[in-house]
Amino acid sequence: MRRIFVAIIAMVAISLTWAQYDIFTQKGEKINLDSLVTLLSNYDVVFFGEKHDDPVAHKLELEIFRKLSKKWGKIALSLEMLEADAQPVVDSYILGKISEKEFKEKVNLWPNYYSDYRPLVEFAKSNGIHVIAANIPRRLANMVAKGGIKAWNSLNNDDLSLIPRMTYFFNDKYRELFEATMKNNPMMKHMKNVSMENLYHAQCVKDEKMAESISDFLREHPDYHVFMCNGSFHSDYHLGIVQKLSIRNPNLRVATISAIPVPKLAKINPKAYLDRADFIILTFHGENEKDSEGSK
Repeated sequence: MRRIFVAIIAMVAISLTWAQYDIFTQKGEKINLDSLVTLLSNYDVVFFGEKHDDPVAHKLELEIFRKLSKKWGKIALSLEMLEADAQPVVDSYILGKISEKEFKEKVNLWPNYYSDYRPLVEFAKSNGIHVIAANIPRRLANMVAKGGIKAWNSLNNDDLSLIPRMTYFFNDKYRELFEATMKNNPMMKHMKNVSMENLYHAQCVKDEKMAESISDFLREHPDYHVFMCNGSFHSDYHLGIVQKLSIRNPNLRVATISAIPVPKLAKINPKAYLDRADFIILTFHGENEKDSEGSK
């Protein structure tokens, strides 16, 4: 099994040689992947903000995670794509106590888990790296989306242990960006009975829980580093999870990456994107593919 996974890692490394992407610092300096990893190694937490359907970003996530694991040594992988109530099952799988079949049966996996996130988890498993199931269970966030934060008043003790211990709903740039994104979302026409405020609060409780998951892990493992993978909207502009994490632990050194898919043949000015994150990765795709804003 280990030989098979080593072969997969080698294939990913080879594929990155032909995958098209450019990496920029926030100052607009173009750098290569190894230089990016060297710079990232100076931080406590690195957020990789992706569009969930970007295959180039997923390959880069794995390669950066692999390289940072060598640089950092003591590292944890944190994923938006795994929910906090699955943490005991995730721990058992990483430790080899249960099979992948049992893991699959017990965890609410995303549809693209096997193509895009399984390589990260399998690398962690093969190297004894802790995996943080960071996100709030979707059903608890949906309660807020439908009925507001007061919907949590009916939760039992088990569910109360899964919600963030503190929540802040700021009327700031994050809310403006969220509302603008949702108004342009065609799904909104099917959500007539859901208020924008409740949707925003549901977004925020996801950020709060993911920030809390990372903060709690680092409190118990102060000499560790965390590599976090999430939709770019959750970390762009140092908002979302990043903002919530800074409230919990303002002394952390945090770096953000935003991977932005752009049309391969278009003339792209990277300066238009530099304010989104500490490091910008433009991933080049087919001629007709466009930058899809606001991955949730």
